[in-house]
Amino acid sequence: MALKRRYDPEKAAQDAVAWARAGVGDRLESAVLYGSAAMGTFDPERSDLNLAFVFRALDAPTLDALRSAHHGWGTVRLTQPLLLTPEILERSRDTFPLEYLLIRTFHRPLHGSDPFATIEIDRRALRLQVERTLRTQSLALAWSYLDTTGTPAGARYWARRAGTAIAASVSGLLHLAGEAIPSDRGVLAARAAARFGVPEASLRDVLLPPDARGRVERSALFEEARDGLKRLLDAAERMDASPEPVS
Repeated sequence: MALKRRYDPEKAAQDAVAWARAGVGDRLESAVLYGSAAMGTFDPERSDLNLAFVFRALDAPTLDALRSAHHGWGTVRLTQPLLLTPEILERSRDTFPLEYLLIRTFHRPLHGSDPFATIEIDRRALRLQVERTLRTQSLALAWSYLDTTGTPAGARYWARRAGTAIAASVSGLLHLAGEAIPSDRGVLAARAAARFGVPEASLRDVLLPPDARGRVERSALFEEARDGLKRLLDAAERMDASPEPVS
């Protein structure tokens, strides 16, 4: 019996870019790897591939030329890449500041110029997005818990999804507080606990994936997540949103 080949995100990313270049040629200006594969936290069993492509234009001829690449992307877990143009990227900075902050912090260029290396983050927009995201997470917490924790597998899925979403918001808050964003969830929990008054043990339970922490009763985990979100929201409402310094 042939052994199943272990998923390699580096090779998958290179293949995904090669397929795009084969389809559109020099209409592809840049390609960037981001997310867990760029952070060093990629889980071969569960993580998806995250790539951002920047094209000269996203017109119908370009998209038609990407059809073969799109088919290949699905075979390497690249299910929803960011398809951008320089204009879209520039005009959406104040719409997706948290997403662009995380890409700027953890990414690796794979082709062409690096559009995220010097992208400016609008701090006012970031503070508003972080608060809005935290409030959405808080409002959705009860329903998502009720909807997905009826089985052990569902409970693990809920815990993983909630931890990933809250970690992104915590990262944005740390940036606004003038601190570097760590890739390690444990370090992220420690820094956020020290800065925002959330119990570190509780925050670790929420942010770490289920297989990286001790067993926590799901109802207790829900209470920790609810309390943590409240404290993080309080911090977001007090946060200074003066403009980001320009180096």
